[in-house]
Amino acid sequence: MSTFDLVLLIVLGGFTVSGLFKGIIKILGHFVGLIVGTYVASHFYLNLYAWGEHLVGDHANAGKVAAFIILFVVAARLTRFLFVLIEKLFKFIAVIPGSKYINNLLGAVLGFLEGALILGLIIYVISRYSLIGNFFGDQLTASAIAPFLLRIVKIILPLLPDALKTLQAII
Repeated sequence: MSTFDLVLLIVLGGFTVSGLFKGIIKILGHFVGLIVGTYVASHFYLNLYAWGEHLVGDHANAGKVAAFIILFVVAARLTRFLFVLIEKLFKFIAVIPGSKYINNLLGAVLGFLEGALILGLIIYVISRYSLIGNFFGDQLTASAIAPFLLRIVKIILPLLPDALKTLQAII
């Protein structure tokens, strides 16, 4: 197992533990935020890049990746905020015996899935732009975890525009 795989597993573990402690409602907000963020970022990142193109100079690929990440984070955070409000409205569910344990266990499962989708999406976008070059490409092709994450990303590929899907990939 490579260091790259170890880092991916640690991050996935962090998402799982976070889901365990936060519970399903908060993690569902994160998950829906992930889907909304992916949709918004993948459809509008080129517009944001065009607006701020003068800021990146000759680093077009880095600017496009940065625009994608910025839009993704903003859209996901706004969606998560809505779920925080929903959670505050539904606090009474915790009164039912055993619901807290089920909430936490389902949160862990969804937290793992959320982490896998986020890492997979990052790997997908970066591999499409070959941003880091040969070193990152070598890490991806040698990884045992990255192909699993990319298979999970196929769940949300219909949300991505065709232009992003057809870019040349490293793996």
